[in-house]
Amino acid sequence: MAGIVRDSRQRRIRSSAIILLVLAAVLTVRYGSIMLPGNPAATASSAARIERGPILDRRGRVLAIETRLDTVTGWKPEIRDISGTARILADILDRDPREIGEILASTEGFVTVQRTITPSQSRRIEAQQRLGNLAGIRLQPDVGRSYPEREAAAAVIGYVGVDNTGLSGVEYMFSPYLAPASGGDSSNPVLMGNQVFLTLDLAIQGASDDLGRRLLGLHQADSVMILVMDARTGGILSMSTTPSFDLNNFRGYPSEERRNQSISRIFEPGSVFKIFSVAAFLELGGITVQDRFDTSRGYTAERGNFTITDLANYGVIGPEQIIKFSSNVGAAFASESVEPGAFYAMLTSFGFGNVTGIDLNGEERGILARPEFWSARSRPTIAIGQEIGVTAIQMVTAATALANEGFVLRPQIVDRIVAPSGEVIQRFGREPVRQVLSSSTARTMLELMRSSTDPDGTARRISVEGVPVAAKTGTAEVYDTARRQYSDTHFIASTMALFPAFDPELIVYVAIDYPRGESFLGGRIAAPAVDELIEFLVPYWNIPRETDTVIEHPGRIVVRRRETPSLDDTVPDFAGVPMRSLIPLLAMEEIDLRIQGSGYVVSQDPPPGTPVTPGMTIRLELE
Repeated sequence: MAGIVRDSRQRRIRSSAIILLVLAAVLTVRYGSIMLPGNPAATASSAARIERGPILDRRGRVLAIETRLDTVTGWKPEIRDISGTARILADILDRDPREIGEILASTEGFVTVQRTITPSQSRRIEAQQRLGNLAGIRLQPDVGRSYPEREAAAAVIGYVGVDNTGLSGVEYMFSPYLAPASGGDSSNPVLMGNQVFLTLDLAIQGASDDLGRRLLGLHQADSVMILVMDARTGGILSMSTTPSFDLNNFRGYPSEERRNQSISRIFEPGSVFKIFSVAAFLELGGITVQDRFDTSRGYTAERGNFTITDLANYGVIGPEQIIKFSSNVGAAFASESVEPGAFYAMLTSFGFGNVTGIDLNGEERGILARPEFWSARSRPTIAIGQEIGVTAIQMVTAATALANEGFVLRPQIVDRIVAPSGEVIQRFGREPVRQVLSSSTARTMLELMRSSTDPDGTARRISVEGVPVAAKTGTAEVYDTARRQYSDTHFIASTMALFPAFDPELIVYVAIDYPRGESFLGGRIAAPAVDELIEFLVPYWNIPRETDTVIEHPGRIVVRRRETPSLDDTVPDFAGVPMRSLIPLLAMEEIDLRIQGSGYVVSQDPPPGTPVTPGMTIRLELE
């Protein structure tokens, strides 16, 4: 019996040994298949490390760059005081102490507290450790993304995840360029990504952000959107939303706050929209600049039982006054001159109801119902900027038609993509999409908008010396979905401006959401903001003012050779004489010429007019 038991035990031992040997052999073969040179799997595992390329503004200023950053980790057995450690880390990392405490208490072993912190945060943690605090906390080197400008254009630039993969904005849309697929081998330990240059100008973005923060506080608003576009190319120079978020700590903000409001927020534009409705009526031939409308009794629809009024009685007015005074009544009457289908077609040609195609994720189409779904009030209310939903990017994109002889341009956010070698891989330039207006209608609209900055126009608070501005203000009521009516307190104050008015180079759009200060009117609070931004942009963009003094020059300079001064009876005036013209005088035996310095004569002794005497000394100082 004992022999049988021994045999059975030996068989089990042999079987186990065989299984272990087989497993070892399989692992060895698999390891070899991965690691041996020349094998595809080995090539993949030993491929070059990809270093994500930088994102820069149009002038080459860094907005995002690959860095070696520290990750904060914890080893639970060494942490003596969880609550105290959490308080210190929360202060350094700008997070909730309870959240840090929960992370530290979530395990009995190793835990990651926060990945890729900033260098300044690393220094503060090290300083606390030197004081004997933060036992059990470690800083481990990690590859991460750093955003030097922090909140500037955060929603545009976007951010990456823990695996350095783009999740939003340019980081997401251009990830194949920033981090190309690995194709290298062990001889190339680092594969550099391409450089993505944006159309953004950091100086203009900074000025917009500063203005947005001041407007937010001054008017106690919910948010402020400011866009600046190159009218001739469609390039976005500034896309500012206030409040913004810090890209270096994007996880600390709710996803809603990280959305790009300029392309995703849908709102009714209000009276700024009259730019496009009046342009449509003119282009369709429904009205001319000579037509007149009696606005004194308001607008009452023939059917539908509703009335549209103005802030004041403007009497009998034409298209210029509709824009200049922002007359709702005039725009409503003008809307009757065109068929709903034709009006709808013009608005869709401007780009409303569809995405603009900007290279950013999350863009919304806006809201524009088809004519068959319009009510009796749809046509006149759309004409004044209600019953239509737009995005800020749609508004500035549509305005490009006014600056480009009727052609709408595709908005651009990337200027060029450059390889690590410096070779330009791709360049993004002016891209006309379609012609919406004739060149004459576009020019007429700029003239009408220019009148709004007259002393009696709604945009009169835009007054830039020497630079004519075409502008339109707006005050949009916000629909209260809970009460199913327009709010009595919630408004969006906005202003659009193109300048110089008759040959626009830049487009500026400012929208202030829910201002709770002294005023909510676009002409009172958005127009002055536009004026301030234009005052910055004019010199920065080198836009000439009509008041500048212009000196004409043929472009050719004739330099006359200065002759050697003559030493006759008196000492001549040597001022401005170059060194080479003095050389012949050194050979004269009658005088002792002493020269100090080089260049041109700046002083002399004796002075001009002194009688020349044999053997006299003349001293000349040159610079």
